[in-house]
Amino acid sequence: MMGWIFSEIMREIGLPDGVLNFLVASGAEAGDYLVQHPKTRFISFTGSMEVGLRINELAAKAMPGQIWIKRVVAEMGGKDSIVVDSETDIEIAVKGVVAAAFGFQGQKCSACSRVIVDKSIYDKFTKKLAKAVSQLQVDNPITDSFCGPVVSAKAEKSILNYIEIGKQEGKLLNGGNKIEGRNGYYIEPTVFADIAPTARLAQEEIFGPVLAVIKSENFEDGLAIANNTIYGLTGAVYTDNKEKLERARRDFFVGNLYLNRKCTGALVGGNPFGGFNMSGTDSKAGGRDYLLLFLQAKSISEKIKK
Repeated sequence: MMGWIFSEIMREIGLPDGVLNFLVASGAEAGDYLVQHPKTRFISFTGSMEVGLRINELAAKAMPGQIWIKRVVAEMGGKDSIVVDSETDIEIAVKGVVAAAFGFQGQKCSACSRVIVDKSIYDKFTKKLAKAVSQLQVDNPITDSFCGPVVSAKAEKSILNYIEIGKQEGKLLNGGNKIEGRNGYYIEPTVFADIAPTARLAQEEIFGPVLAVIKSENFEDGLAIANNTIYGLTGAVYTDNKEKLERARRDFFVGNLYLNRKCTGALVGGNPFGGFNMSGTDSKAGGRDYLLLFLQAKSISEKIKK
């Protein structure tokens, strides 16, 4: 809907026909064709790691009639962590984790999917986290509720499957069920504690309202766990220790790092956005340099006669 509205606005202000096209089709129907077409020169993609890698692979192969090397900018998935240190305000950390994990029902590549908590405050943190999540309202988005439905029946099925996996891998603290009797795909905000750092719930992108709580031995161990996935999109650290914040700046390997705040909410023009590793090409959308990726530099020299 927003894409259609944007295309209509561009048409109304006089953008010539053909400069911007609004195509209604699934990726399976049109994606490969558009990527492989010899007239396609630049591909800017946001979506899953699997599709992004396929685009990169297809774009790398020259097609008959193609006279340029195609460029690909990809913003893919994430398995984003918030590290909660022992030297922090637990109430503030809980508030940030809840907002990052369950805002938009966790349907953001930057959403907090894992919270890694120092063992010395683990029990106190999980107790406060469970209480905060239990108070979240789930209802139609037009109301004043915090959580709405997930996007589709396909998403609902996938998320519920991960919840069943979580029941085998950890301790269910909150939720764990589909909400029946609603016009839409509603799932309870779900939290699992005592998840191992290498468990599926700790490694695979879920893209829904499911949070894994992982216990760390100390801050250094927490950073090591935060870096143990194939992704590297966003991350956050809560600590009042300045030396630990500096350590996070240096060693927390993500494209967007947040200190003493949640790991979501990047603002265009203020927080250029893009991830490392399998999270994408780190193109930093929303920054001034991003626009240059859509251009091609040309160097011109002229010898002036005396």
